[in-house]
Amino acid sequence: MKFAFEDIVKITGGNVQGSWVGAGNEICSVVFDTRKLWSAETSSTLFVALKGVRDGHTFLGEAYRAGVRMFLVSRYESQWMSQFPGALFLVVAHTLVALQQWAAWHRKQLTGVVVGITGSNGKTIVKEWLGTLFKGDFSMGKSPRSYNSQLGVALSLLDIPLGTQLSLLEVGISGSGDMASLQEMVQPNLAVITHLGEAHAEGFSSMEEKAKCKVALAAGSDVVVYPYDLEVVRTEVSKLKSRNVLMKTIHWGWQEGAQFRITEVEVLAAGDFSASVASSNPFSAAGGQRIYFVHRGTSHQLDIPFMDSASVSNAMSCLCVLQALERWDPEHLGRFMKLPHLENRLQFAAGKSGNYILNDSYSADLESLGVALDMLKRQSPNLSLLSILGSFEQTGMDASALRDSILRMLSNYGVTEAIFVGEEYRGLVGGDFGLEKVWQFDTVSALMDSAVLSGIASRSILIKGSRSAGLERVANRLQARLHQTRLEINLHALKNNYLYFKQRVGAGKKVMCMVKAFGYGSGSFESARALQALAVDYLGVAYIDEGIALRNAGITVPIMVMNVDSGAAWQLQEYGLEPVVYSFQSLEGLIHSGVQGLKIHIEIDTGMHRLGFAPGDMGELGLRIRDLSVDIEVASVFSHLAASESEGSDDFTGGQLDVFASAAVVLEQGLGYTVLKHIENTGGILRFADARFTMVRLGIGLYGVDPRGVIEVALQPVTRWVSTISQVQLVKAGEGVGYGMHGVSDRDREIAVIAAGYADGLWRADGQANSGVWIKGVEAPFVGNICMDMAMVDVTGLNCKPGDEVELFGENLRVETLAQRRSTIPYEVLTAVSQRVARVYVEE
Repeated sequence: MKFAFEDIVKITGGNVQGSWVGAGNEICSVVFDTRKLWSAETSSTLFVALKGVRDGHTFLGEAYRAGVRMFLVSRYESQWMSQFPGALFLVVAHTLVALQQWAAWHRKQLTGVVVGITGSNGKTIVKEWLGTLFKGDFSMGKSPRSYNSQLGVALSLLDIPLGTQLSLLEVGISGSGDMASLQEMVQPNLAVITHLGEAHAEGFSSMEEKAKCKVALAAGSDVVVYPYDLEVVRTEVSKLKSRNVLMKTIHWGWQEGAQFRITEVEVLAAGDFSASVASSNPFSAAGGQRIYFVHRGTSHQLDIPFMDSASVSNAMSCLCVLQALERWDPEHLGRFMKLPHLENRLQFAAGKSGNYILNDSYSADLESLGVALDMLKRQSPNLSLLSILGSFEQTGMDASALRDSILRMLSNYGVTEAIFVGEEYRGLVGGDFGLEKVWQFDTVSALMDSAVLSGIASRSILIKGSRSAGLERVANRLQARLHQTRLEINLHALKNNYLYFKQRVGAGKKVMCMVKAFGYGSGSFESARALQALAVDYLGVAYIDEGIALRNAGITVPIMVMNVDSGAAWQLQEYGLEPVVYSFQSLEGLIHSGVQGLKIHIEIDTGMHRLGFAPGDMGELGLRIRDLSVDIEVASVFSHLAASESEGSDDFTGGQLDVFASAAVVLEQGLGYTVLKHIENTGGILRFADARFTMVRLGIGLYGVDPRGVIEVALQPVTRWVSTISQVQLVKAGEGVGYGMHGVSDRDREIAVIAAGYADGLWRADGQANSGVWIKGVEAPFVGNICMDMAMVDVTGLNCKPGDEVELFGENLRVETLAQRRSTIPYEVLTAVSQRVARVYVEE
């Protein structure tokens, strides 16, 4: 960046005060936050006094003492001449507007291609991926991080040098009035609309209005790239093209009519990639996807090293940009396998006093606030919503407008209480926006010293603020556990797995998801909430208290309860739970309870010999239920496959299926009506396509595990168990490690102590090199015996240090692998993780 001060005077039409000599003052950096002055050469820095949540004019003295001598201000006070000798002040009506005028002027001087990227999701990923794909082809400039606001876009533009051949700029909006000024600044030659979703939809009256505002970025563009399947976007692009007939459109999608039409997406195992690809991108070790598509009647394919559907969308957007810039060739297609993995996750964890915590205490802008509130609203249990907000970054809005925008957004998402941390929030009143309670504290320390946090109970809490706000201290205070070991549950992966099986079972077949045993160790409520959002047909639990807990958490999906005592019949009725009946005795218990209106599920023993009616009882049972004087309805009939995952037991499984089909027919004849029928579990779904009946029961497959013990590449691991290194010690040759001093070696070793033991879910049998942990791209073996709270691993040569993260199982060290080593099944590995291990829920 290098600008002449006198040019900025002309561009903005401002009035100069102070030591103005008319020429010779160069601006090489722009700073609006005095905390960032350390990174700038202050003698050539322009400090912009924004009137946002904090009035930048109050920091002029601090900036001056740091060496700044040029200021963009919206007011001038006569005493500043003597207070700040040698300083220049450019006085304008509105500093943000002046900055945007400057940015728009600079944009007109850029002769290269400017790409503007907007959409509800995927902007940052598409921008960064395009940077990788075009590396070496052009001189490039990119907006840093997620600088996509009114202020962020202006700063991004000013940082792009003249002569830059390709500029990649994110553009984010959270309301209908935001795009006009952004478009005037960016004026993209090529506009990219990535996606149109529900994120921060509260700022728009309809999806049609939201699409219109996003597409407005492309006004005056030469090319617009967009997803063809989104009809509202397609309609707005058509309207825009009717006004600009020379504009070129490039689009992708699944529907007929898309220029780049996807026909199939194939999941690839790591072994499907070449050795050169695997070495160039470590994420390909987990597999990837091959996108088959048709363009102008010719079939093509594109490989990407990611397993999620969002990456398919983002990759196709990038492919269209390659086409627009004439870089669609084998070399550039190969670069897709080198695309970086970008972390973009929100974490949701249990807190003290019945609270749930969504911790996003490292960033704060209006757009990401909308994303976080959207997750809080969708994923929180049936609790009141509370937000704890700190200072916001690079919004460029004045304090009053920003506060109103925040309050309005909180209210629209159903937040009833809010705590604001920062002097800029003084005098805040939330009543006009429907908030019931509002607290304000000048500092985090003041909040921590108050009694407010200790009084928060049974709330879903969003904690959000810029990294400098220090709100992580608040998150630590509210968290239920601070144990260094945690179990991450990826709700995005869980949804992916559900949709995979839903597609596999076919149209018209219902799916019951089993969330018993604490959701196979993953947390029942959180899994149920995610599934309910996907319109799952049924949930299954083991015991009535699990079902009651789900109802209390706001789950409304039908719930089948596997084990019920007839004495709890009134609770079944009160909470709308549906019991399994497996014997005449269990049926009579429900009848004699006097409870009316129950739906029940009939279990048949077809050969597993655990629970269930004999197949020959179905005729009598059907008649008995039909003739009851109490109101009891059979919702389904089902059985259990004993060995569906075992190819060697297929004859036995086939016999079970035949017995079940015949028995179900007899039961329905006796009842006089048809019922849902289900026998397939995860193994059955994967292996017996002709035995779906009318519903299937999805269990461990939902969590990304194939019960056959193989790695099913289409499934994404939902759970990732991680811990940290507490200490690294040098152990001399000939010395043992841990209790019993086992693991003696003839060489010196670096031994890391990790903060997990058999009280957390490791097995003592894992010790003495029988298993290990994943760290720094390799598996490090356990040394010596596993202790109750600690374990030791050999990390020689890995350059490990205290605080480094280790994976106990997850994407790299799979649950299936641990099960084989322990001579057990994946179910036991998952459910063995202790309840003292904090569960952290992750949403991509």
